[in-house]
Amino acid sequence: MFYEILQKKFLKVAKNNNLFDKEITIKTRALKPEEAIGNPDRDDFPLLKGKEVLMEAEFGKKKGQAYTDAPSEFSGPLKKIADLELNDSRNRALFIAALNAVMRHLDNELPTIHCKDNEPEDCAEKIVDFLRPLKPGKVGLIGLQPAILEALVKFTGSNNVFCVDRDEKNRTNIKFGVTIDWGDDKGMGELFQKTDLILATGSTVVNGSLNDIVNLAEKYQKPLYFYGTTIAGTAQLMNLKHLCFQST
Repeated sequence: MFYEILQKKFLKVAKNNNLFDKEITIKTRALKPEEAIGNPDRDDFPLLKGKEVLMEAEFGKKKGQAYTDAPSEFSGPLKKIADLELNDSRNRALFIAALNAVMRHLDNELPTIHCKDNEPEDCAEKIVDFLRPLKPGKVGLIGLQPAILEALVKFTGSNNVFCVDRDEKNRTNIKFGVTIDWGDDKGMGELFQKTDLILATGSTVVNGSLNDIVNLAEKYQKPLYFYGTTIAGTAQLMNLKHLCFQST
């Protein structure tokens, strides 16, 4: 249902702005790690490990990105991507990257390009600064973003931070004093039950878990914030809370 609503809203925006009539071709490609994130001092970002990549779409002169483990290349009319069935990660990555590029075309202030070098660490610090006045006792992190996890641990202590992830290599690992739990339905449900506030990676809109996360937030009445550029356009269309301080 979430993706059906998102797709309908995107189609409406594109039609209302006559974007299907423009002779503009959507082009997508996977970025190399240095294109996506530059050369940060730390080497533990997922983009540097090769499991997932940033896929970039161009609409005219504007660009949008999507974080995915199922990248693909495409060149063709916007309508073809806008009408895709969003039933797998490949199609969702194409759609979300294109959506971000189009929304950036309509709103040049929308943050759709990943930050680089040491900016992810600066963003993590600004996320903590945002959370500080909210005084959350326990914070949940969906998706292991090491700079954010480290900043959260410094902010509230490792005993008050809980993290789930769907990378098998991270399962049960301990990072900054926090055990990385498996991000299945059980792990996700437990995370929402024992935390006061949740930060979730925006790449969940591509891997298909976002709808479950939104439903859990409503079920347990917990504040939910998404981070990262992947979800920028979706957050705008679906009125989701979005934190992304260093992207462009």
